Amino acid sequence: MTEQHSAAGSVNRSQLTLPARGRALNRDSVIAVLTARMQLMVDLPAPEIFVHVAEGSSPDQILAQLTDTTGTALGWEGTVFPTNTRRRHVALPRGVRLTRGLTEIPPVDVPELDPRVLAALNDPQINAVDSFLLHIENRVRGCIPVLRLNPNTVSFRAVIHNKALLADDLRRRSFLRLAAWSTACDIHLDEGSTIITWMPDDGDPINEYKLQIAAPDWLTHWVTYRVLPNHLSA
Repeated sequence: MTEQHSAAGSVNRSQLTLPARGRALNRDSVIAVLTARMQLMVDLPAPEIFVHVAEGSSPDQILAQLTDTTGTALGWEGTVFPTNTRRRHVALPRGVRLTRGLTEIPPVDVPELDPRVLAALNDPQINAVDSFLLHIENRVRGCIPVLRLNPNTVSFRAVIHNKALLADDLRRRSFLRLAAWSTACDIHLDEGSTIITWMPDDGDPINEYKLQIAAPDWLTHWVTYRVLPNHLSA
């Protein structure tokens, strides 16, 4: 799980991602890692950790035993290589286009934009050159923020737009989002970049379609466990 997709970080003590592979993934080492994180939360009246693990991995099995639960579905992390020939292309609808780069947006378009679009323009982690603006009938209506992980790898997860966009025709809106996402994939793959993309497992059928279209070379399903102090002392 890339940092773009993980909520884990130094500013959020309650979030933790455990790798699927490694030498220290037995029960004792997992408990040690969780105990150390829990000790950072002694100032909280009800400490809890939300632990993200790859489904079917050793940490997944260990946490299922510790918590006596199953992990809550979080999402799929897919890796698509430029050599992938199984993926499908979805053409943009008429009147819709993508332009490369997050440039200054015309003031007339700003009031109708989702605040997340403006936030992406000001996010230093987003690579403006690799990202896209979404135009509908020559008006900016959204964007696809892209993170450049290294010279050969990019990561992006969604088409961001105002919720009011095509709110009266959700099927058409879903197709637009899917086509924009597919086109962005085509552009980066044609340039030789590997894509790491994230699709939430939230019941939105658009993510199932993304899986079918992308046909990822590698696919990991992430799940989340809620760990409490008593789970570590049993």
